[in-house]
This record gives sequence, C-alpha cells and structure tokens, in this order.
Amino acid sequence: MSRSSRKTASLLALMLATIVHLSSAFVINSKSIVSSHGRVVKDVMLPKVVATSLSKLSATIEGVQLDAAAATVADDDVANVVLESLEKRLNGQSLTGAETSAALSASETLLKHLQSIQLRTAVEKLDTDTVSTLIEAGAEMDEATTERAFWTVVNAVDDAEANDLPLSSDMSNMLHHIFDADLKHLLTREKITTNVTCMKPDESGGLDSMGKRMNYVFDDGDHKNLPLAEGRKCESGNCCDKCSRNIFPTFAGDLETRLETFPELASLTFNDLAKVSSATIIQFVRLVERVRRTMAYEYGLDLSTLLPLQAYSRKYVAGTTQKGGGGGEGDFVTLHTDEATHEGYHYSCVLYLSTQGEDFEGGNFVFNDPAKTPEAGSSSSGSEEDDDDDVDIYNDELMEAFQKGDLPDNPLILIPPPDEDGASAASLEEEIRRAGRDLTPFHPTRGSAVIFSSGWENMHEVEKITAGVRYAVPCFFTTCPVPDIAYDQMKVGKPKTDEDIADDWLHLLLAHREEEPMESVGRVKELLMKWHYMCTPLSKH
Repeated sequence: MSRSSRKTASLLALMLATIVHLSSAFVINSKSIVSSHGRVVKDVMLPKVVATSLSKLSATIEGVQLDAAAATVADDDVANVVLESLEKRLNGQSLTGAETSAALSASETLLKHLQSIQLRTAVEKLDTDTVSTLIEAGAEMDEATTERAFWTVVNAVDDAEANDLPLSSDMSNMLHHIFDADLKHLLTREKITTNVTCMKPDESGGLDSMGKRMNYVFDDGDHKNLPLAEGRKCESGNCCDKCSRNIFPTFAGDLETRLETFPELASLTFNDLAKVSSATIIQFVRLVERVRRTMAYEYGLDLSTLLPLQAYSRKYVAGTTQKGGGGGEGDFVTLHTDEATHEGYHYSCVLYLSTQGEDFEGGNFVFNDPAKTPEAGSSSSGSEEDDDDDVDIYNDELMEAFQKGDLPDNPLILIPPPDEDGASAASLEEEIRRAGRDLTPFHPTRGSAVIFSSGWENMHEVEKITAGVRYAVPCFFTTCPVPDIAYDQMKVGKPKTDEDIADDWLHLLLAHREEEPMESVGRVKELLMKWHYMCTPLSKH
C-alpha cells in the first residue's frame, strides 16, 4: 500500500475510533445530554449525530477504494481536530461541549471527503449503482467529477462502437446523473432576469387591427406595429402565465464550449450525425438538456411537458447570406417573434460559442420593446427647445408615414436634429428601426446564454455581424403534448427498461450510420418525441 493510501486508511481508522470514543462518553438524559463525568452539555444532540456519523462511516469504509490515484488527504486542520480529540479521550480526559461538537464536525468533513473519493472512483469505473447509492446518501458530484463522468461515458460509447457491442444501461444512467449535476451547478452561477408581461396578438381590434395584422404577415419590417393584448397564446400548449428574459453569463464552462475539443459544434444538426464524434453528439445533447431543465425550473413547468422542437448549432460569417434559420444579408436577423415563426415555439434559447470583440464584431442580440410613454407635463419650454420639438414632431410624422406605407403627396425631407459636432443624422433605416422603440442589446460571450418565453413580449433581432465569425446554438422548446398514438406507431415505443433507454441513445443518436433524407427526418422526429424518456431515469417517466 502506498504512503498516500496508508495515510487515508489511517484517517478512516482515526475517524472510527474517535466516533466510538465520543459515543461511549455520553448517555441520554430526558432533558439534556450528560457526559459520563456529570457535565451537562446543552443544545447538542450528540448521540443522534454520533450514531448517524458512525453508520455513514461504516458504509463508507466498506466501499471506499484506497488506491494511490484516488486517495488524497483532507485539510490538516480538520485531521488535527480529530487527532486531538482522540488523544484526549484515550488519556481519560473529558471533552467540553465545544470540543465534542468540533470533533464531530471534523469527522463529518472527513466523511464527506472520503465519500467524494468513493464517488470519483465509482464514476471512473462507470459504476452507476454505487454512484446512485452515494448520491442518495447525500454525496454530490462537483464540476470536476461531473466532467470525469462525461468522458467516462464518451469512452464507454467509443469502446462499444469499436467492438460492435450494444450500449450499457450504465452509460445512460450516468448521463442522467450528469444532467442532474449540471443544473445544480448552473443554479449557483450568475443569472440576470427581467420579468415582462406576456403578450399575444390582439384579435379584437376590428378592421383596422385586421389590416395591421395582414400588413405584418407580408412585411417583416412592420412586425412591431402588430396590435397586441396581454396574455399568452401558447398554441395547443401548456405554458405558464409567467414571461421573462434570462441572461446567464456563464451557462456553460470553458471546457464545454471549446471547438478544439468539439469541432463539429461549429455546425451541427440532428439530421446529419454520421460523421460527428460521439463526444460532440453527447455534449450537444447535454447542453440542450441543460437548457430544457433550466426552462422547466425557471417557469415552474413539469419537466416531462417540455420538449425540444428545434435545436442546431450554426456558423455565421460576416458578409454572407444565411439560408434558413432567420439568417439575412451580412448575417443579421430581422425583428421577429419566435412563436410567430412557429406556433409550437413556446420557450427559446440562444447559447453562444464565441465572443464578441474577440471572434466577431457587431452581432448584438437585441430585445426590441415599445418605448415607454413619457409622463404628462414632462416637456420643457423655450424657443430653441420648441424648435427642436418641431423638428422631432416632423420627423416622427415622416417615420409614421413610412411605417404605415402611406407616402404623402408632397415629398418630405427628413430634417436632421441639431448636432453640435456637425455629425449627420442616423440613416433613415436606423431611424425607422428605433422610432418609438426601446432597444436592449446583449453582447454575446462564449458560454453565455439568453433564455426567454417565445411570445410577442420578447420581440428580438440580431444586428449585422460586421467582421469575423460567430458560432451559436439556437434551440426552441414546446409544451405541446405528444399523443400516445404517436408512440404506438413507432417501431419501438416508449422505453420500459434501462436497457431500452440505452438502445434509444444508440439508434437515435450514436449509431453513426449513413441515412437517406426521409430516414433521417423520421429518426429526428422520434428523437425529439422521446427526448424526456431518454434524458431521465425510468422513475421520472
């Protein structure tokens, strides 16, 4: 046994001996805890704590693997507390209540340390039964252990493929633990939330409202003029009545978003996975599942009711024209509402894989809201300011005419507002864009994410990328239920065993087979409908 292993084994024996001695030093009194020397120790439930610690310790000692690679030593201060307490008891001296509490606290710290060793060892061996047992006993997968678990799964998948073997249920069960841990880690990170009033198209405005709605259908630029009413449309779904926009500056870590590690993340769709590495596929699913769980948590939704309807990663290059997915000339995205794009889009996310100012310029994600109405009586007086107001009013009238498509008979000339520096006014296009609107830009960084409800309360656009390359993962989720008949029509329906879940991971994601287009479409459709069943254990189905 190595020196490190012997020291860890000594700590185990030390903890056991300390707890035994502490336990034998106290007896239960009906109203207080009394030491064997007659000293009363109030407000310290020692016998119960000792018994619990002893039970946990015994289980840990039985399972912990004391090998040199896994064994590490806890902080010296913690070990010294235990050593001093044990030495005092062995010399027949009694402990004060404070000393006893400190010894028990130190023992619990050592216990957690040893549990983490055992958890890490079980993760590396893909021993999901032990991992589950330890987690149920209170152990937690820290971020380092979670990353170990991820690469253990990737290696297991690659080994199975190399040897033409089915995937083990340990693989999918470990992924479930990874997904659970990911959300816990995310909830400790910074989040910036803005609550907004849910909005939907106003269907009660008569002919005038109908005309504006028709104009909106045929003119994307008129999107902001659509008459709206409070509430959620949520076509055929089960959305909550809470709407918001959430910014996560660190939704994913540096190691999780490196294109050097996951090169296919630069441009990935579920329809074409034949040449994508298992590591990238699993990482992509991991990120999308983190989004899904975050949405369910933020909006109080039952996780089983929320499914991805579309998710992909894309490369955006300045000066190019994107086809599909909202791309435009020079890589901008015009003002739009996701739920108007697809009635099944109920919750949206954009996760960024590159950083503005480093990898690309421009390309702000912008929430575009109606400007707040100024308070009555807020205007000021004065001849010079009145002239400025006349200019603003004249310009506003022109903007309104352009937006409505009603050009006046006599040509109007846009009058630039006074500019002390002599700089020219903003372009007509930009003036029209900003007229009567409040714009809230978000500057993307790698690993950040924007998550929001998909209704008309969150109209948004993407400004033109002026230089460089931007990588992003847009994904959209629905609360529309999948009818049971859809599962009945599948060749293999809902999974009934852990092995069924592993088989779905293989055949729907990790088979690396060439497909005809129609075959690919069918597979992706089944994947999205089975998403919840694949990403959660049977107990949550």
